[in-house]
Amino acid sequence: MSSAKNRGWRVVSAEFDRSAPKLAACPPEQLPEVAVAGRSNVGKSSLLNAFAGQRGLARVSRTPGRTQLLNFFRIGLRHPGHGDRTIGWVDLPGYGYAAAPRSIREGFGPMIERYLTERTALRALILLIDSRRQIADSDLQLIEAMSARRLPTLVVATKADKLSKSERGLVTKNFAEVLGASPRDILLTSASTGLGLGDEPRTGGLAYEVAQLTAPGEATTSSSV
Repeated sequence: MSSAKNRGWRVVSAEFDRSAPKLAACPPEQLPEVAVAGRSNVGKSSLLNAFAGQRGLARVSRTPGRTQLLNFFRIGLRHPGHGDRTIGWVDLPGYGYAAAPRSIREGFGPMIERYLTERTALRALILLIDSRRQIADSDLQLIEAMSARRLPTLVVATKADKLSKSERGLVTKNFAEVLGASPRDILLTSASTGLGLGDEPRTGGLAYEVAQLTAPGEATTSSSV
């Protein structure tokens, strides 16, 4: 999380809203939303808990692939110069593999696709990729879906604490080459250490990026593809 000296954006509140098995069960589109996606073992719940500063906000399962619903959270952000803002954080079902029957796994795709293509409150996709893994075709497909809607994707490399400093540099370089982006566009994070989760001077972080992506009017960010 951000340090006490940080004067940028920070999370001041976070709460679970609801789970939705389909688009019709989603909450009213009253808040700007960011959708969070990634493979089943990428650490979505751990990242949200660390970002919000609440250990039990999102359930962390020892078995990847348990999330089978659209899970909605309300996140309160605060900036000393820009005031308060409440945004929707939407945890999408993990993909890649899941501890669920095949029929349910096959239902993830259409549900995710409908949310990403039809949800008007959606402002951006936060795509989590394990920093120790390669970018998968399924990751690229999500980026393409967002590009078709002309909405940005923020690529977040998770579990960076498990890498050396030199390895972290290679991750941002390799990811950027695959995406045709700049290494600066890849956000390195760690739920364990808080790396990249706040809004630090000069380097920014997840809190800064989320605030930019959900800003009134057209969202812009320095770390999106």
